[in-house]
Amino acid sequence: MLMAIWESLWASGLEDWQDIGTWWGLFIAILDGALVGFIIYQLYRLTRGTSAIPVFLGLLAIYAFWQLITALGLNLLSDLLGQFIGVGVIAILIVFQQELRSFLLFIGDQDFLKTQPVWLRNILPSRRDTGSSEVSEIVEALYRIADRGEGALVVIGRKSPLQTHIASVTPLDAAISAPLIESIFFKNSPLHDGALLIAYGRMTGVRAVLPVSQRPDLPPEWGMRHRAALGITERTDAIALVVSEEHRDVRVAVGSELQVAPSRSELLGLVQEALDLSAARS
Repeated sequence: MLMAIWESLWASGLEDWQDIGTWWGLFIAILDGALVGFIIYQLYRLTRGTSAIPVFLGLLAIYAFWQLITALGLNLLSDLLGQFIGVGVIAILIVFQQELRSFLLFIGDQDFLKTQPVWLRNILPSRRDTGSSEVSEIVEALYRIADRGEGALVVIGRKSPLQTHIASVTPLDAAISAPLIESIFFKNSPLHDGALLIAYGRMTGVRAVLPVSQRPDLPPEWGMRHRAALGITERTDAIALVVSEEHRDVRVAVGSELQVAPSRSELLGLVQEALDLSAARS
């Protein structure tokens, strides 16, 4: 009798452990899928609007084709593609070197690690983001430039590094102020050509040569400043502000889209929203 009860309890205990193992395996599978999805999403954010997306889709198509011919038993073609995919890791490192660098910088960014212990955050250098007061200075300067009929291009960096996409730039380290921005884009100033770069609450470069958008659907009247503003926002998560000499208006480019800001307050709201400063504005 006691033996039967013991065997029954033992069998029940084994079933409970098996159930725990089943639930634990399900939890691990869900966690694994969530982490992979998070990594893919962050890579997509960093490569959105760049040439990396069609290249990645091409590599994915080759891999799917290789799996298909392997399943069909086409051994010669399968071996040939297998040799190509065998060196695919090196090819990916070469093709996606800028995107991988941006992803590694994103991982090491202080904002990404802000939920970590204080002792770990103290190891990282403190960086001050562009705030509401600096944005107000930028907006005021750009509208004054527009009122006098001159052009300007300002790029405000966020997470993505700008250096890898800029052909040349004159280094600058200065606080953001409306009079200084106005003097930079004065038509007789030697610094007015190119873009003004802003990052972490400082002006970091002038006369920056930016990549130009190759989109065929752009209006023909848009000049190089507009195309450069779209070019940098297609490759990074930066914000570009353009002052048109002809129309005397200010446009903002965010996420590869360019729109007119008809007033100072609307431009201020658009930039603060893009920089996630809405709470500070309210």
